[in-house]
Amino acid sequence: MANFELVRQKLDSYIIKKGYTYREISLKIGRKDSYIQQYIKYGFPKRLSEIDRKKICLILNIGERELIDDELLSSSAPYAPMFETDDIIGSSEDFINIDIYCPKKDQEYYQTLVGRLGLNYKEFNTFCNSNPFYTKAVRHDGDSMSPTIENSALVIYDSSITSFSVDGIYLIKYHDTIEVKRIQKISSTTYQIISDNKKYKKILANSDEIEFLGRATGFLNYNSL
Repeated sequence: MANFELVRQKLDSYIIKKGYTYREISLKIGRKDSYIQQYIKYGFPKRLSEIDRKKICLILNIGERELIDDELLSSSAPYAPMFETDDIIGSSEDFINIDIYCPKKDQEYYQTLVGRLGLNYKEFNTFCNSNPFYTKAVRHDGDSMSPTIENSALVIYDSSITSFSVDGIYLIKYHDTIEVKRIQKISSTTYQIISDNKKYKKILANSDEIEFLGRATGFLNYNSL
């Protein structure tokens, strides 16, 4: 029987076995540095949230059943089929849902949720090399990044990358507008904003003029037949 105490003991054992510290795991899942220690040593919280459990299992490379107590397993049936069909292999616990946003100026970060893209873990790793828990998608508007990214394409981005790392395509906030642009660093305080469509001019911008919302990791273009 996997009660709350046994689940905490199993997590403690896996963390030690994998060579991590409580603090490292806490920070990796976006929590305060004492979060995992409080959970394992003092049972607070009583049970890990679903998203925390998924993150930890991904980091430790273990199955989610290892950290699910019998009470939750029997009451919520977390491994029920995602769809009532034999065409899709896996359960709802095996899938990553990527939130899809559309720029909208009367919303926070000018975004509104318009849908989700569901992929199982294996397919996700084939499709996109980024952390699934920070992966989002945004609908690109316009032809400024054509032919690389067409109008209405879905741009997949890692929302955990909120500063410049390397030259590449980013989702940025520039002069109160959300844009998908290629960014190059010119100096410690200057960036070049580039549209792949040659009819648009390159823009020089100071670092304090750009807010980085994520780095693009892939895109899905829409092509009319």
